[in-house]
Amino acid sequence: MKTPLTSLVLALALQASVALAQQVEPEAAIERVFTADKLEEGWFSPAFLEALSLREIESFIKSFVSQHGKFRSVSGEAGEYVVELEKAEVPALIALDQEGRIAALRLQEAIPLASLDELAKTIAELPGETSLLVISGGQDVVADNAEAEMAVGSAAKIAIMKAAADAVQGGKLSWDQTFELKEEWRSLPTGILQDWPAGTPVTLSTLANLMISRSDNTATDAMVQIVGREAIEEITPTNKPFLTTREFFTLKAQPNAELFRSWVDAPADKRPELLERLRELPLPSGGEIITRPTLEVEWFMSGRELCELMEEVKDLPAMSINSGMASPDEWEKIAYKGGSEAGVLNLTTWLEDAEGTNHCVVATWNNPEEALDERRLMSAYRGVLRNLAPEGD
Repeated sequence: MKTPLTSLVLALALQASVALAQQVEPEAAIERVFTADKLEEGWFSPAFLEALSLREIESFIKSFVSQHGKFRSVSGEAGEYVVELEKAEVPALIALDQEGRIAALRLQEAIPLASLDELAKTIAELPGETSLLVISGGQDVVADNAEAEMAVGSAAKIAIMKAAADAVQGGKLSWDQTFELKEEWRSLPTGILQDWPAGTPVTLSTLANLMISRSDNTATDAMVQIVGREAIEEITPTNKPFLTTREFFTLKAQPNAELFRSWVDAPADKRPELLERLRELPLPSGGEIITRPTLEVEWFMSGRELCELMEEVKDLPAMSINSGMASPDEWEKIAYKGGSEAGVLNLTTWLEDAEGTNHCVVATWNNPEEALDERRLMSAYRGVLRNLAPEGD
């Protein structure tokens, strides 16, 4: 049984411990996890440790240090910080609980402290095939494999936006025009419209905003049907017939392997006949989709084509809702669309700085042999954007 004096000493010690913990600032907490030889459970909240074990946290931190060098400094405020390592900067979000323990910590893709040429080389050396196009002020700064038509996933939705904009400009459609969702437009995620009931009224503008900012596949298929497949094919003839996302998923469903092979083997002028068979099949479940890379069925575009299309649609409100890899604090205007699936990653960004200089940056990575470690391209891509940002911003 503890004496009153012992209890008092323990209470004072506990209060001192809590007070000491509360004095830990976010910058110090970040520095500690990057520089300590061994992490301690007491530095993290119980809820955080339920989501990630101490070993997983250590492995995650060490992956940054091993790739980008030792810790140098940390700066920022209000939960948003930048960790400077020897070879890169890492944007970090952190929240501490009332006892000074880390309750949330998110480290974003590192931004390499490297030149544009070095970053272009890093991208070119990724396994598989890559393409990088950087245009500044209308001039090519980097054009590595920029004319190659590669799988770009949802970045092809930029072509749908161009067709929609042409239809609006020609008086065939209007952005405030309302349509009722149709059952045959329903597709698989990403997105939210796949969960909305058929008959829900939505405007063309809403469909465009969701298609670009959230890569909503049901909104995409609605846009294809409203704008017209033929109008999109005129913009990107390589992708004829231009698949809806529902048709894309149906072809890549495991029960439809025979139809997949027929599509791949068929010449382009015979594929429209197979669309009729596709329309008769039900929407597959997400669990039925082949998870390995299957680049034979895709949307194919070059970096040059994507830059040219982005130039045409950059001023549409839908293109600036999601800024992608670029920081809104550094640019006057950002237009973005990317795309990804197994073996495919594309990042397409149009930028305008305070001086009115325009940039277009398109990076594509394809690997038919294995899934991509997307962080490798995203990290280098952030570095490219950092090189283009005005000094002092």
